[in-house]
Parts: sequence; structure tokens; C-alpha cells
Amino acid sequence: MEDFIFIFVAGLLAGGMNAVAGGGSFITFPALVYAGVPPVLANTSSTVALFPASLSSAYEYKAYIQPFPGVSMRSMVILTFLGGLFGALLL
Repeated sequence: MEDFIFIFVAGLLAGGMNAVAGGGSFITFPALVYAGVPPVLANTSSTVALFPASLSSAYEYKAYIQPFPGVSMRSMVILTFLGGLFGALLL
């Protein structure tokens, strides 16, 4: 029961941290590993759990999302998906 409370509090802190500045996985990943979850599963669980916070933050800040000068938004989206795919394959 203590692990559940610990992970719950870590999740709340990480969600708030992600909404403000990002980096919530710096809290959730170690908390899950401390609770006994294997590292790869902890990384996956942390990413999936924080995904809704990332979506809501992106929606709220959509007016500020701009492409880099000289790089189209389409290119940025393609590079983002390729980077995510490459990272997933490495993991």
C-alpha cells in the first residue's frame, strides 16, 4: 500500500512539473524503479502516464508553437516521429 501512495504522489508531482516546464519523468522513473518495477517497464509506464499532460500542455501552448526559421513544420513533425521511432527501437 505504501508503494501505491508513493507512486501516486510522484505522479501528481510529475504531472504538475510537466505542465509547467516538462521533465516529469525525472520524478516518475526513479519512483517506479524504487517501487520495484523493472527499468524498461518503468520507462514505458512513465512515458505513457505522462502523455496526457504533454498533450494538454501542447494544446494550451499551441499559439506559441512555431517552426524554426528555415525549417517547415512538416519537416519538424517528420523528424520528431523519426526520432521517436529511433529511440523506441534503441530501447
